Amino acid sequence: MGPGIFTKYSRQVIGGLLVLLALMAAVVLYYRFRSPVSGVSPYGAVNQMFEWEYMTFEAEQESYPADVENIRLAFRNDAPDGVVVLSAEGTHFGYELEVFQNGQWHQMRSQSKICRWEGKTDIVNWNGGEVMLTCPVGKDYPSPLRPGLYRVVLPQCEHLKNPIVPLAAEFEVVE
Repeated sequence: MGPGIFTKYSRQVIGGLLVLLALMAAVVLYYRFRSPVSGVSPYGAVNQMFEWEYMTFEAEQESYPADVENIRLAFRNDAPDGVVVLSAEGTHFGYELEVFQNGQWHQMRSQSKICRWEGKTDIVNWNGGEVMLTCPVGKDYPSPLRPGLYRVVLPQCEHLKNPIVPLAAEFEVVE
């Protein structure tokens, strides 16, 4: 009886396992050390909703620390008529985080497949309707954030007399 398959091909088996291990380590290192900033934002014009002059959408604070866990946003609709739906066409209550770099907005890479804001409803009535949203950025995006200008984008907002448009609220992250 001759040598077993493992002894006969041990160099090839061990070499193949080492190559596989090196490839897996390279993939892990790539995802660990890549920039949290992704490509250029697909949202050219934001806050272009019908009767926008009667509405406000802003962060609760102008600046947040780098290790912020939640960004609270307020949307107020003082328009004389027209309900605003913050997640049109039955989409989830989704938001995206973007950072301003090199003169343009860039998307941030999310750690979650779906970034949901927390709120009781996504419908804001006219004549003073208001809703508070909480975006758990510390859970959904790499933390701590780097200092700079950021914005939260609600990509699927709708007014009765308007096509679907994105809304955005800006804030600053400081050290």
